[in-house]
Parts: sequence; structure tokens; C-alpha cells
Amino acid sequence: MNTLGYCFRVSSFGESHGTAVGCVIDGCPAGLSLNLEAIQQAVDRRKTQQNTFSTARKEEDRVQILSGVFDEKTTGSPIALLIHNQGAQSSDYEALKDIYRPNHADFTYQQKYGHRDYRGGGRSSIRITAPLVAAGDIARQLIQHKHITQVLAYVSQIGEISLTEPIDLDSLSHQQIDSNEVRCPRQETALRMRQHIEEVQAEGDTLGGIINTSIKHVPAGWGQPIFGKLQAELAKAMLCINTVKGFEYGDGFLSASRKGSEHNDSFAYQDHAISTKTNHSGGIQGGISNGMDIHFRVALKPISSIRKPQESLNTQNQTVPLTIGGRHDACAVPRAIPIVEAYTWLVLADAFLQHKNASISYETPSF
Repeated sequence: MNTLGYCFRVSSFGESHGTAVGCVIDGCPAGLSLNLEAIQQAVDRRKTQQNTFSTARKEEDRVQILSGVFDEKTTGSPIALLIHNQGAQSSDYEALKDIYRPNHADFTYQQKYGHRDYRGGGRSSIRITAPLVAAGDIARQLIQHKHITQVLAYVSQIGEISLTEPIDLDSLSHQQIDSNEVRCPRQETALRMRQHIEEVQAEGDTLGGIINTSIKHVPAGWGQPIFGKLQAELAKAMLCINTVKGFEYGDGFLSASRKGSEHNDSFAYQDHAISTKTNHSGGIQGGISNGMDIHFRVALKPISSIRKPQESLNTQNQTVPLTIGGRHDACAVPRAIPIVEAYTWLVLADAFLQHKNASISYETPSF
């Protein structure tokens, strides 16, 4: 499956060291005025070389829109997005073409297809997310023409260093999140995270972490009741991101240790609207949004390409020493922030269109 979504469908193509990476959006309604500069800015947020611990691969990541847009408005036809690969160094991977790198997709792809692109991981590379981030911003613009929905993701943990105090989500902004290269909104914690990354990087190792995401102002009623639950679609999208190994929303695993009386969110009627007094369920009940803010967390494993010497197997089933060179992230968690946000917008756009299922006017909304 290279496609995400049902009404708002995004199909991905390309490889890490191929000519280009891209995607095709199908189902975006006609008449949506696009801010093309905002799309490029979203992609720029995930670019490499924004910090000292990211891969040294340099890509311009200029987004080309090949179809589906005329005079900066969507036409209703498929929107093809293309980003050329310019900084690939395939020679870095020649020595690894017959070796199964630990925790990479080398072995599983070989078993599934009998043939694999070993250059930079090929299809399994995080590189393929670049055009998907562009698609995510189109999804954002689609929703924000009608709703004041906001998506904010931030780093809450890197390795053993984590936030110990809650963040004021009402005042949180992208500017605050991007104010440091770790993308943790609390500066003192961000500094400790940065130092931790530098220490581990000097050892030739890598670190993972946790990203918290808050979705504000999602109307009640989005999502399907059984196999299209909003909580399931968000989880699916997040777990399709490279290195993501865990997902929880609301109180998540803490719910297992609580009583029903402690976990239930009681309803209240205030300010001419129904809401809940607490939000242990994370804004989703019965798989459908209840109008409260949606909160979820994703856990990302450490990057698998480490400089420390290892042992592995080659394609002849022989044990071989392995030292991975080339250009790799010591910690990719901060760079995953725009990816998490983009995938969230893609899921929300699909849920929005499924819920509306009617003609849409793109006049300027009055919020």
C-alpha cells in the first residue's frame, strides 16, 4: 500500500537515491486557493542541515506542482507533487549492498520482493516523506478554509531526557517550538537534550525520543464508528512514519491502571456548547471526535545507522563485521515534527471530507 486515505487520497512514489520523490493527491475539491509559499515553508521545516546532529545530505527540496493547480487554485484533478533528489551519494552504500544492516528494512524487503534498492534504504528511506509534507500542507489549507483547527507537535523526550512539567498548550506556537534546534518548547530541557545528543553522537551512537501532538478545534463527529475510527486512522498514519514504534492518545497506557470512575469524562453544557469536564479520552470517544482537543504521543526508536562497529549477516548467510559510514542523523526526532504534523493533517482532511460529503464553498470563512 502506497496510498493513505479514502476521500482525500495521497499516493507516494520514489526512492531515496532515485531521480525524484513525489506523491499524487486525489480527491482534493476544486476551487481551493493555495498558498504556494506556505507549502514550500512546510517542506523546508523538515530539511536536513538544520542542526549539527542531522544527516549532512543537502537537498534543496524545491516543490514542483505538475498538475491539478491552475492560477493557484485546485482544479479538482489529481495534484502531482515532485521533489528532485540532488544530494544523493550512492557510492556510500556500495560496501553494504550484500549486508543486512541491523534494524533496517534490508532483510525484510529482500524476503518480500527478492530484490531491493540498497542505496540509502531505497523506498524505506525517510526521504520519501518530503513530498508528503507538502501534501500535508495542502490538507491543512483545505481544512483551515472552513475550520480554525490547529495541529502542534513538539519534542517531549530525547533519550533519557524528558519534560517534567506540562506545557501550556493554549499559548504554544510553532515559533516557540522552532526556537531551538531540538524543537522542545522548554529551553532548559532543550539544552539538556542537545547535550545528550552530542554525547551519544561522539560515541558513534544514536537516540530516539517522543513527540507530543495537540489538535485543537476539531469539530465533534469526525471519524467512522468501526474500521475507520479517527483514533485508528491517526495511529495508522503515525506508525507508517519511519522509526515510529509506539502510539497512544489521551491517557493512553495510564488508562489501564485507572478505575472507570477515574477515567470517565463527564459532560457539561457551558458557553452554549457541550464539552467534557476532563479529557482523559484525548478528544475521541467511540472512535469519533467529541469536540475536545485531541492529544496523542508517538515514540520513535533510535536511528539504526550507527558508527559503532557491529556484526551482521550478508546475503550468503555469513557473519560479517559492519561499520556504517556515510551521512546519517544522530537523532531524527526534531526533524520528524513536520512529518507528524503533515500526516495528521492528511488524516484530518480525509475525515473532514468524509464527514461533509457535500459541495464545499471556499469563500473566506468568518470565525
